[in-house]
Amino acid sequence: MKYEMIPCSEDDTEFIEEQADNAFNAIAQPEEDAEEEYVYIVTDESGNLLGGCILSVDGLKTASIYDLWVEEAFRRQGMASALIREAERKAREHGCYLAMVGTFDWQARSFYDKHGYMLSDTMTDVPKGHEHYFLTKRLDCPSAGYMPSNCRQYEIKRGDEKDAEILSGKLHGFDSTIAPREHEYIPLSKKIVDENGRIIAGFVGGVDGWNGTDIDALWVEGKYRNRGIGSQLLVELEREVKENGADVMFIEAFDWNVGFFKKNGYERVTGMLEDYPRGHVMYCMQKSL
Repeated sequence: MKYEMIPCSEDDTEFIEEQADNAFNAIAQPEEDAEEEYVYIVTDESGNLLGGCILSVDGLKTASIYDLWVEEAFRRQGMASALIREAERKAREHGCYLAMVGTFDWQARSFYDKHGYMLSDTMTDVPKGHEHYFLTKRLDCPSAGYMPSNCRQYEIKRGDEKDAEILSGKLHGFDSTIAPREHEYIPLSKKIVDENGRIIAGFVGGVDGWNGTDIDALWVEGKYRNRGIGSQLLVELEREVKENGADVMFIEAFDWNVGFFKKNGYERVTGMLEDYPRGHVMYCMQKSL
């Protein structure tokens, strides 16, 4: 069946993402609805920011640690270890069983290895000539517990949104010295409507400054599934990301929808994460365009 796809408004995009989240949650069954974020920092006597990280805890009882940054003069002195241990402590306090981090080949892969994080996926050539690693650590199992002796000297404080912006800006700026971004993030979204103008399907995705791709949401209303609509949406998204400079699509699929993506050419599985969400498997997949 053929359907006309038209661009989304901001409200349309939010609606499609909400519907996709509802479909995911119906299977994954999160324990809580809200996502909480914490900022942890280290400052000097004058209040100047020396390092920090951001922790996000979701309703699936998983934790994401990102924007971990330490000023150059204070690196390899235990500060980053102190920060990540505090983030993991808070995650366990929330009952999280899994922590996730992402890092590039020029960043901190060996640091996370020492702290018990295991490689789950490797994305190549995003940005060109480099690799991005997705690592995970079980928080409900005993781990090596790496802790340098100088880790205890730092007072970890709670930060705020301003601190989070500073951390993100510092990491973004450092990354750009290694791999300059070619452009700003390019959002892409389209919808399909019925004869009454009601949205029945759509996608939300984009292309980042390194020409990496993502699919934030790909959703088809239940009664319209198995008619080829999802495949048409995916083909259109692939066409648009290719037009905007990307030559590979990266997606995260799950055991309940991995067959759909395999049918649409996503044969290469670059990584797997068991028991995420609990009782399920996540697949990291890619397709050359």
